[in-house]
Amino acid sequence: MLVDLFPFYQKLMSPAFLDAIALAHRPDMDVLFLRWPQPVYALKPREVYTQVLDLAQETNARYWLFDIRSRGPLSEKDMKWVKQVFYPTLHNQIDRLIYVAYLLTPGHAEDEVTMAHADELRQKEWYGQAVEFEGFTSEVDALQWLKRCQLVEVVK
Repeated sequence: MLVDLFPFYQKLMSPAFLDAIALAHRPDMDVLFLRWPQPVYALKPREVYTQVLDLAQETNARYWLFDIRSRGPLSEKDMKWVKQVFYPTLHNQIDRLIYVAYLLTPGHAEDEVTMAHADELRQKEWYGQAVEFEGFTSEVDALQWLKRCQLVEVVK
C-alpha cells in the first residue's frame, strides 16, 4: 500500500527509510507513521525507535501510529529496553504527552502476553505523563483515536 501511494506520501511527508521500515510524518494529519513491514530481526528495534524519536523531535509530532502487524514480537531484551528506557525517558526528550496508536493483528491484539505487557506499562508512573497508547486492529479506528486525542488537546 505504501509503495502504491509513494508519490502521494513524498508530497505530504518527510520520509526517512531505514532498511526494513518506513517512517514518515504527515503534517496534514499531524501524525508520525512507523510502518514495519518485515519481521523485527531485519533490524534492531532500538535503531528504529531512535529514528522515531529523531523525526518526532524534528517535526514536533506527538501523535504516532505504529503499524507492527508484520513486525513480530520483540525479544525479551528489546521489550525490557522499551519498558525501562524508551518510554520512561521519552518525557525528557519531548516535553509533552505522546499518543501512540499500535496497529496489531487480531491475534496479537488478543494475545495474553501482549495484553499483560500493555497492562504492566499502563501501571508505570510515566504512563499518562510521557505517553499514552492503545492497540487497534483497524487503521481507521487507530487514526480516529489519534484525532480524538488531538481534539481533546485543543479543548484543554
